[in-house]
Amino acid sequence: MEQQHPPSPMRLLEILKDRFGALEAVANSSIKLARYAPEDELAMDLLVAEAVLEFGSTLREARDGAMQWAQARGVASPG
Repeated sequence: MEQQHPPSPMRLLEILKDRFGALEAVANSSIKLARYAPEDELAMDLLVAEAVLEFGSTLREARDGAMQWAQARGVASPG
């Protein structure tokens, strides 16, 4: 059986960003639905939803910074 190499830190960051997208979708939906439904009927508390969106923004900034760092050192191709 062929041994697999662990994914690079850059790939792990991309995987995390992609998986986090589902949580962001729930947060966005909860915020939009709050205009029409009581908060206790939402999938996510509004304070939590705002925190999730803020974290998502920070995650994208970290990904972009990591990619620039890797490209400057020649360990990632420009994309």
